[in-house]
Amino acid sequence: MLKFSMKNSDNKFALIMAGGQGTRFWPYSTLEEPKQFLKIIGKDSLILQTFKRLEKIVPKENIFVVAHNRYLNSVIDAVPDFKKSNFIDEPIAKNTAPCLILSNIFLSGINQNAKLLVVPADHYIPNSQVFAEQMKNAFELADKKNIITFGITPDSPHTGYGYIKFDKTKKESINKSDFYTAMEFKEKPDKTTAQKYLDDKTYLWNSGMFVYKLDNFKLFLKKYSDYYYKEYLNLESSYENKENFYNIFNNIKPESIDYALMERVKELKISPVEFEWNDVGSWSSVYDLKEKDDKGNANLGKNAMLDTSNSMAFSTENKPIAIIGLENVVVINTKKGILVSHIDNLQQVKQVQDLLEKK
Repeated sequence: MLKFSMKNSDNKFALIMAGGQGTRFWPYSTLEEPKQFLKIIGKDSLILQTFKRLEKIVPKENIFVVAHNRYLNSVIDAVPDFKKSNFIDEPIAKNTAPCLILSNIFLSGINQNAKLLVVPADHYIPNSQVFAEQMKNAFELADKKNIITFGITPDSPHTGYGYIKFDKTKKESINKSDFYTAMEFKEKPDKTTAQKYLDDKTYLWNSGMFVYKLDNFKLFLKKYSDYYYKEYLNLESSYENKENFYNIFNNIKPESIDYALMERVKELKISPVEFEWNDVGSWSSVYDLKEKDDKGNANLGKNAMLDTSNSMAFSTENKPIAIIGLENVVVINTKKGILVSHIDNLQQVKQVQDLLEKK
C-alpha cells in the first residue's frame, strides 16, 4: 500500500482531503458515514461534486483522495470509476499538516515536478467553470517559488472563519485572476474584531484551498518549519517500511497546515475567489443555501410547517415532521437520531455528539 503505484508525466495534480468526520451534521453525518459522502446540498454527494469540479482542471487519473482507510469503500461507492491506487491512506487523523506531508511524499513518488491543488471534500461551489478558470490561473503562478491560497470576500462579520490580511498594493494578475501578497493569518475573531476586518476590506476568509509545487512545499517546510521538515524526512526515509512509517506518523504532533507552515511563509499569495462558495460547516449552512418559502422556512422532505417562520425541517425518513407555532427552530430526522435546536445554536451539535458518545 505504501509503495508508489505509478509514474505520471502530466504535472497537474489535485488532492481531496476527505478525512473529516462531519460532527456538526449529526444525526445525518456519523463517523461511519460523514457528511462528505452524503447528499446534503445538490443531487450528488459533496465529494462527488468536488471530484467533478476537479475533472475540469486536471486529468481524472491525477485526482487523489486522502483519508483514513475506513473511508476507502465510501470513496469508491461515491465516485464512479475511482481507482484504488489513487487513495492515500491516512493512518490516523493528525490535522492537515501531517496529512499534507503524507500526501506530498506519496505524490512525489509519482511525479516530483507536479503542481498540486489541495481542496477539502465538503465545499459547495455551484459554478464549477469559474472555479476551474481561477485554479488554472493559479497553476500558472505556481511555477514560481510560492504557495497560492484562496480567500473569500467577507459579506458579514463572521466569527466562525479564520481571516487572512493581504496587501492591496502588491498584486499580480494572470488572465482575469488577481493574486496579492498575504500578510498575516488571524484566528477566528470575536464579533467586534470581525466587524473591523469587514470594514477594513483587506481581510479575506481563509478557504483552506492551496496550490503549490510539491518540491516547493518541502522547501518551505525546511525554511519555515523545522519540526515538520524533520518529520517529513523521517517519514520519507521510512516510506517503504509500513510498520516504521506508521509508528512515525502516529507519533507526529497534530497541527493545522496554517499554523505549521502557511502563516510563516513570506512567499504566500492569496487570490479572492471569483465563485460562490460555502464550506457547508453546519446545519446553518444548509439553511442558508436551501430555497425558502415566503415565511423563511426551508422544508426538506414531506413535512408540514404551520404558523412557523425562519425554520428548517430535514427528514430522510418516511415519517413526516410537523412544526407548529414556532420560529427559528431546526428539526432534523434521520434513522440515526433526531435533532431539535434553535437555529442560532447549531454550532453546538458537535457537543451533543460528544455527550452521546460518553453515554
